[in-house]
Amino acid sequence: MLNFSIYKDQFTSAEMQENWSERSTISSWLEAEQALATCQAELNIIPSDVANKLQSLKFEDLNLENLTSEMALAGRPIVGLVKQIRKMVDADQETFVHYGSTTQDIMDTGLVLQMHRGLELINQQLITLLEKIKRFNVSYGNISMIGRTNGQHAIEITLGAKLNVWLFELKRRHACINEASARGLNVQCGGPVGDLRSVPEGKRLHLKQSLAYTLKLNSVEPHWQNARDGLDEIITALGLLCSSLCKIARNINLLSSSDIGEMFESPQPGKGGSSSMAHKKNQRCSEFMEAIARLGRQQAEAIHETNMHEHERSGGVWISEWLIVPEVFQYTSGALMWANQMFDNLSVDNNKALSNLNKYNEELTIKKMKIKQ
Repeated sequence: MLNFSIYKDQFTSAEMQENWSERSTISSWLEAEQALATCQAELNIIPSDVANKLQSLKFEDLNLENLTSEMALAGRPIVGLVKQIRKMVDADQETFVHYGSTTQDIMDTGLVLQMHRGLELINQQLITLLEKIKRFNVSYGNISMIGRTNGQHAIEITLGAKLNVWLFELKRRHACINEASARGLNVQCGGPVGDLRSVPEGKRLHLKQSLAYTLKLNSVEPHWQNARDGLDEIITALGLLCSSLCKIARNINLLSSSDIGEMFESPQPGKGGSSSMAHKKNQRCSEFMEAIARLGRQQAEAIHETNMHEHERSGGVWISEWLIVPEVFQYTSGALMWANQMFDNLSVDNNKALSNLNKYNEELTIKKMKIKQ
C-alpha cells in the first residue's frame, strides 16, 4: 500500500520511500561489496585489479529478473548478486569476489547504510519540527486555557505549559536516537561464522576498521551477526519517538474537536472534506500523524524478537528484520512529515479557549457557593 499511487506521500515522505526502494536497497548491497573489495585490495588480501573492476558496477548493470529467480530458489538475494558480480572479472579471479564474506555481512552492512541515510532524514525532519513548535509557542504560548486531567477540567494553565512538555519530550527523543545511532550503525564483517577465518589473522581487525572508515560507519567486536542489540536500540528509539508523536497528534485532535474547539487546522477548499456531511472540516494532519505514528510504535515493538538468534545466527528471526526496519523508518518519517505540515497550518482560537475557561470558572464559583450553603 505504501507504493499505491492513490496514497502517494500519505504514509511516508518521498525521500524516505526512495531510501528504502528496491533500487536503493540493491545499490547499498553493491556499495558494501565494492567497499569490501577495495579494503581487501588495500591490505593485499585480493588482487587490486579485482577491486578496480567492481567499482564501476551499478544497479542498472544487473539483471533484476535473474536476481528475482535466484532469490526464489536460494532464499537469499546475495547469492544471485554475487553470481552476477563475478561476471565482471576474469574467470580465474571469481573467487576473490565476495572473498571471505557471507550474505549476512553484505545485507547487514547495506541495511546500516540505508539506516544511516534514513536517520539523517529523520534528524532533519525532527530539527525542523522542534523549531516550528518553538515558533508556535512564541505566537500562542501565553494564551490561557483550562487544563484537563483524567478527562476532566482541572485548573487554569497556559498553552505554553503544554507545548513545553511536548518540546522537551521530543528533544529527549532526539538525543536518544543520536545516542542509539552512535552505538548501532556498525559494519558487518565476519564471514560465515563471524571470525573472518578466510582472512590472514593479522589483517582481520584492520579489514573491519578499514571497511568502517570507508563507509563512514562504526564497528564492534567480534561481530553482531547474532547480537542485534545495536540495531534493536535504534528501532526502539524510533518507536519511542513515534509514541511521543502519536500522543501529541491525539491531543491536538482532541483540542480541535467540536466540543472543545480551541485549536484548528487552517481551512482550505476541500481539505478534510466529508463525502456525506458537507459542513465538516476534519483535522487531517493530526489524524494522519496519529495513525502513522501509532503504526511506527507498534511495528517497532516487533524488533525485540529479532535479537533471539539461535547459535551463531538464525534466519528465522533475521528475515523478519527485512520488513520491520524499513517500515519503522518510513512510518517515523511519515509521522514527522505530517507533524511539520500540521504546525505549518495550526492555529489557536483564543476566544474559544477563553470561553471554555470562563465557563469552568463560572461552574467552579457555583460549586463553591453550594458548598458554603
